[in-house]
Amino acid sequence: MLQQTVNGIALGATYSLLGLGVTLIWGVLRVLNFAYSQFIVWGAFGTLIAIENHVPTVLAVLIGMAVAGVVAVFVDMTVMAFMRRRGTSEFALVVATIGVYYVLASVAQERSKSQIETFPIGGFPHGSIHLGLNRTRLGRATRTVAYSAPTAELLGVNSRAIFALAVFVSGCLAALAGIFNAADSSTLSYSDGDQLLVVAFAVIVLGGMGSVKGAVIGGLALGLVQVYTTLYVSGVFSSAITYLLIVAVLIVKPNGLFGVREEARV
Repeated sequence: MLQQTVNGIALGATYSLLGLGVTLIWGVLRVLNFAYSQFIVWGAFGTLIAIENHVPTVLAVLIGMAVAGVVAVFVDMTVMAFMRRRGTSEFALVVATIGVYYVLASVAQERSKSQIETFPIGGFPHGSIHLGLNRTRLGRATRTVAYSAPTAELLGVNSRAIFALAVFVSGCLAALAGIFNAADSSTLSYSDGDQLLVVAFAVIVLGGMGSVKGAVIGGLALGLVQVYTTLYVSGVFSSAITYLLIVAVLIVKPNGLFGVREEARV
């Protein structure tokens, strides 16, 4: 029982990272980025390539995180920023992220030759994002931009820099989650991010859209429920039961565990 609880927390920590990355992007840009699944994959591949070139594990992880962060910023500063300047609708932005997803997936597929690669197992460090967003000056600036970019500018916050930083950190979190997932399974595929993106969306819906605390607790809860369901019911139905429980929570709390109904921004 204790070991399964530890396993559930470990799985939930990966889910929390996924939820935090998506939450950060949603909080600042108000867009669900489907290319996020490939940030997960590119970060993990960056780490794998570094390890294959005999780079120490911790440094390889940092390289993978940097790769995903840079890719995320590049996508935002080119495709997304161009569309935002033209006043493109949110729906069109989401469709654009799907297009970016296919481009990145094609590159990753070509690199791996559509093969599942072996990923070395190792220990990786965790960090605290909730503390950073709530207690530091930079974190408060990020939350100000998330509320209103024009208001942030009036308060002297460089919203463009905060946008770029939020996107970069989101990419880093995606990479870290992808690395944990690959290390746990000892394998890596160009399509690994697809299922993890579904998990990320489930986490933020359960915890509440835009809630950092909700992403952390929602991820941990999801991991524990999946492990306990596999142990006491069946691994075949673990995902189905987990998502049914999310539906049950949303019936009681439509905005998620820690989500709040937003008033119109003026």
